[in-house]
Amino acid sequence: MNVEYSSSFILIIKKGYRVMKKILILLIALSFVVFGCSHKKKGILLPFLTLLNQDAGASTAKSESSAGTATASNGGSVVIVDNTGRGNNSSGVLLPNNNSDSSSNATTNSQTSGNNSSSAGSSNNSSSSGSNSNSGSNNSNSNSGSTSVGSNSDSGSSSGSNTGSSSSSGGDTNTNSGSTNVGSNSDSGSSGSNAGSGSSSGSDTSTNSGGTNVGSNSDSGSSGSNAGSGSSSGSDTSTGTGSNNGSSNPSTPSQEITGVITVNDQIGSIPFTYNTVQTIPLNLVVTDKQSKPISGATVIVSDNEGHILFQGISNNIGKVSGTITVETALGQITLEITAAGESISNVINLINVVGINREIKYEVLLPVAAAPTDTDKDGVPDTLDTYPQDPTRSSLIRIPAEGVSTVAYEDLYPSAGDADLNDYVLHIHNEEDLNAAGDVIRLRGTYQHVARGAGYKHTFFLKLPVAVGATFSRKVVREDGKIVTDLTTKTVSSSDLNLGIQIHEESNKTTSNPNVNPGGVYKPGYIATIEIVFNSPVKKTALGSYPYDIFIKVINTGKEIHFPGLYKNANGTDKYLDSNNFPWAILVPGAWKYPYEGLDIRKDAQTGYKEFNLWVASNGTSYKDWYKHITNQAKVFPVPDEDSELMGFLLRSMKKNAILIAILLIGAGAAVAYILKRRTLSQA
Repeated sequence: MNVEYSSSFILIIKKGYRVMKKILILLIALSFVVFGCSHKKKGILLPFLTLLNQDAGASTAKSESSAGTATASNGGSVVIVDNTGRGNNSSGVLLPNNNSDSSSNATTNSQTSGNNSSSAGSSNNSSSSGSNSNSGSNNSNSNSGSTSVGSNSDSGSSSGSNTGSSSSSGGDTNTNSGSTNVGSNSDSGSSGSNAGSGSSSGSDTSTNSGGTNVGSNSDSGSSGSNAGSGSSSGSDTSTGTGSNNGSSNPSTPSQEITGVITVNDQIGSIPFTYNTVQTIPLNLVVTDKQSKPISGATVIVSDNEGHILFQGISNNIGKVSGTITVETALGQITLEITAAGESISNVINLINVVGINREIKYEVLLPVAAAPTDTDKDGVPDTLDTYPQDPTRSSLIRIPAEGVSTVAYEDLYPSAGDADLNDYVLHIHNEEDLNAAGDVIRLRGTYQHVARGAGYKHTFFLKLPVAVGATFSRKVVREDGKIVTDLTTKTVSSSDLNLGIQIHEESNKTTSNPNVNPGGVYKPGYIATIEIVFNSPVKKTALGSYPYDIFIKVINTGKEIHFPGLYKNANGTDKYLDSNNFPWAILVPGAWKYPYEGLDIRKDAQTGYKEFNLWVASNGTSYKDWYKHITNQAKVFPVPDEDSELMGFLLRSMKKNAILIAILLIGAGAAVAYILKRRTLSQA
């Protein structure tokens, strides 16, 4: 019986193998037919690549363009028209480039006649002029994998052209494989083609596989890529397997287009002031299929870990405005827009982006949805409202999104310091309460003094250049939670805020440990928490960029020390960069391990961060996360990581309350023993 079962099993395996073999052969055959034989290897692989990329609405392609990639919640595609003029990215039907660029399309134009051969290369600066007579030849123009997005115009004779009299008899084949045109594309004259008088007799075949055209496409000239006067006799065949949406060659899209994102981002660079974080303005407009503004669309911006950086609602003209604050080392953010239950998600590349300006247009009819619950009637649904019972507030933005930032000062201003960046060090974070319009209603801050590597005394202040007064609350506690200064609340004027409000007392009182010397035990100092409730909403731009204008006053010298980038000298130079362009204040993401006392971060023999100088030399464009790469642990103070700080706090709390914890543990153990004893007796 075992032999019979084994034989049957082997027969089943063999039959299955034969079936799979036939399916494989069929797929290979189809790949040649559908995707064209001019690129056989690609044709063979495409069916399998299609299986690997089921989601046609997304793309894994990356680009230097800020446009990024986009998807839709309904599975449809999202077109991205990049008007920033840089990049060639693609997603779904996505794609940038508003410039005239003849080099982005790889075009091969070859002619063969007996012993006479002329080749134009790949659309790069190669040309041939003269009279060519080709008999029984194939004239092949191949455009493989090209991408064009936005408004692209080529006029006249572009690269890779043959000029003169050309005669071709035989087969003329034009193959465009995988090309995509989005926006308005106009070709006049020749681009990677044959220009001049030409005649072609025989069969003329044009194949466009997998291509997608969105927008207006205009080509002047003869069939294929022959521009100028020409005649063609014989059979002419055009085969296309893509979608064309526009005024030229209309066909049914293979996938419904859910929306179009028009990108008008500001690309450039900000002045380098040793900044490791940046604040980027955000301006969006949301419209429907008829280009009418959509009111009440929700906009959420998050980082790649899902932390919310911004949240807003479109107003009656479809506009959403605000800012996001991110580390300069952050490469991408995600923008999600939802209207009537339909969501469009856009991953934005942040390289060189100094302003995000986009229009999101829905190309599908949005369903009429029931109004969501909005208890406080502020226009923000309760499901998205951080404060559903408070009509003045709707969202909370934490900066940084998690953890702390380290702020470090040198205190010898106006003289250059020793660049150990530890004279006065704090760990900080802020929270902003915003209303539905994205204006700031309340500002909170937590400021812990963690190091003092100087003989001078300092006090710590916050200055806000706003035009309204506020209510100011402040409380100071020790690391273990013991209250130093009870919560106090007072009214402050706009003038008070403009001059600066004090957050910490003298630095010799706010920390008992310097936390800057080798062998020292880390023991951080006092924690000040503040809240400012503005008398009326304040624009985020009025507050300034995080960490706002925080500064120290050096009691011994009477000097204020601010961050660079805020104040100028009479000659236009930065007031808070020294003669070597080194700052007296710097912000670093996370719980930064700053240099030991007396060690210059700029000197190779003393620094624990050799990438610091490389970052400075690049004006902040390279080595953006230098602070994460310690090259010499012996040169930096071992500040615990943020998780370690929490564990240390818990351990200190346990030590302080050891007797109470012991009693609780004994009680819990007795309760467990009693329950187990009862269970044992009941089972006996």
